Amino acid sequence: MKAVFHHSNDDTVLHERVVNNVANLLDDDSIDLDAVAVVTNSGGLALVTENSPQREHVETLMEHGVAFKQCRNTLAGTDTTAEDLIDGVELVPAGVGELTRLQAEGYAYIKP
Repeated sequence: MKAVFHHSNDDTVLHERVVNNVANLLDDDSIDLDAVAVVTNSGGLALVTENSPQREHVETLMEHGVAFKQCRNTLAGTDTTAEDLIDGVELVPAGVGELTRLQAEGYAYIKP
C-alpha cells in the first residue's frame, strides 16, 4: 500500500495531528506499506520549515522513509525560501499536481 497525506493548514494543533497520523500509520503492523508521502501547501508550509515545532518529528519520519514534499507555488507567495525548509524536504512544482500524480500512481489520499 501507498499513502499520501495532504496538509494545507497553518494550525499548529493540526501540524501535530498530521505527524501523529503518519507515525500511527507506520506503526500499524496490520498493513504492508510500500511508500508514505506528505504533501504540504498553503499553511502546511509551516510544518516543514526549520523553525517548526514539529521539526524533530518530521526528521524522524523522514528517517523512516516518509517523503515530505512542499509546493513551490506556496513558497513563491511567501518570504520563505527553499533554504528555510528542513533538510530533505523536496520541492515540487505544485502541491495539487503532486497529489494528483501520486493518486494516479495508486497512493491513498488522506486529509487529516
